Amino acid sequence: MSESGGKSERTLILCIDVDDDIGKKADVETPILSRNSNLEAATALALSDPEEADANAMFGAVKLYDHLMESYPDEVYQVATIAGSSMGGIDADRKVVRELEGILESFKATGVILVTDGYADESVIPLIQSRVPITSIQHVVVKHSERIEETWAVIFRYLRQMVEDPYYSRVTLGVPGIMLIIVGILLVFNQLQNAGMILTFVMGFVLLIKGFGWEHKLDILRLRLPPPERQLTLTSFSFGFILFLVGCVRGIINAPKHLELVVPQPWWNDISWLLQNLTSLTGHFLLEAIDLIIIGVMVSLVGGVAANYMKKDTKLWQNVVGMIVTFWLWFIAKESARVLIEPEKTLTLWSPLVFFTLAGVVTTIASVFVIYRSDKDIPFR
Repeated sequence: MSESGGKSERTLILCIDVDDDIGKKADVETPILSRNSNLEAATALALSDPEEADANAMFGAVKLYDHLMESYPDEVYQVATIAGSSMGGIDADRKVVRELEGILESFKATGVILVTDGYADESVIPLIQSRVPITSIQHVVVKHSERIEETWAVIFRYLRQMVEDPYYSRVTLGVPGIMLIIVGILLVFNQLQNAGMILTFVMGFVLLIKGFGWEHKLDILRLRLPPPERQLTLTSFSFGFILFLVGCVRGIINAPKHLELVVPQPWWNDISWLLQNLTSLTGHFLLEAIDLIIIGVMVSLVGGVAANYMKKDTKLWQNVVGMIVTFWLWFIAKESARVLIEPEKTLTLWSPLVFFTLAGVVTTIASVFVIYRSDKDIPFR
């Protein structure tokens, strides 16, 4: 017999919220012990999200507690709710075990009745059974109408979860967002033919990280890495520098192919031939290389803008001005290349080279004036 006045059976009615919806949505800390505490927590969760299945499981646990107290008054019962982590995996399991052990220290249970809202929570059954026997499992499943409109309501609920829940939105929104930005940049610089290759690398990189679970392993190295904004700057600069180098190599290799003359091999060792055809070589080099060079510079500047925004640093406006200048340099370099290839063409005030140069200068001066003459209106000041 136990110390409970002759009552030998001490049963814990346990509800488990593996993904910690009660903490995220209702801001209730777990573990939750006692009937009244669970009833208040379930009510708070239901008010924050009436469609939350974990609230129904908690109400079901309270109802089961009342039923057992009435049907078997000679036994001791207690109801409790524990939670895992929204990150899932090892973090969730460890938190479940830690909270369960805390409950068992205050209530010496001889058995557990597990109340779940579905089969997902049953993944932690081995963790519970290794510490206390499970005598029963009760499923509390929300009933849905078979009508088509309610089926669509359920589908849209899960779609909304994929958008609003950070655990899922990183993949469902973040990865497509990165891909659309890459396609947009390639489209601006007329490099859309390379989109398939670049997007394949991006998708392969994401699938590799998710497939091997490296995102969790990278969390361990977070303390050893530079701050996030520094990582972003280094990454964008590295990608930009690679694109810059590829553009230069492409220009060096392909520029002589446009000349109708006999090209010595290797042509860069023949100084006299090089000086004689320098203007044409420079023009064709710019036409072949400028797209990737400008994209590389833009990628570096975009990373700088994002990093300075994270640091709340007004230096981000310097990067914005740099992006404006780089944008106009793309047009100016293109037109300069055409002039170098055909120097006999006459330049007028309405020539594209003159127009883009004047437009770039005016736009740059205007942007600098607006930014630096309106310090009080600039964020982070």
